[in-house]
Amino acid sequence: MLGCSSNCDLAQALRARAGNGAKDCGIAAVGTDASAVDACVIAAFASGEAFVARYGRQGTDSAVAFGVAGDSHRQITFLQWDSDPSGGSGAAPVISGDVCIGPAVNASSNRDPFTTAPLTCTSTSPLGRTCG
Repeated sequence: MLGCSSNCDLAQALRARAGNGAKDCGIAAVGTDASAVDACVIAAFASGEAFVARYGRQGTDSAVAFGVAGDSHRQITFLQWDSDPSGGSGAAPVISGDVCIGPAVNASSNRDPFTTAPLTCTSTSPLGRTCG
């Protein structure tokens, strides 16, 4: 599985999708200002530069994070990491994802960065579980 390690590391999985030398746009923790991470993602996408970014998400019963990776060919992948997909019974972390078809900048003025990516897609192709 591409980008999978025994501990399902989201940052490692994103770097594997973006390629060597990808710009790290950073991490936006839940409840913080995500504008710098968003701006980096949008600028890198617009210029065709490979990049990765991570966003915290509010989980119900586990830690959850969302990541976006773009490679130098503008292929965009969204990955979702869940620390315990079983609902609290101590299951190992998993990563699942989608490839973005027809990516574009999400121009919505009321987009919540902790629920919606800074890029939008005309459709997605599910990767399913990529780790765990």
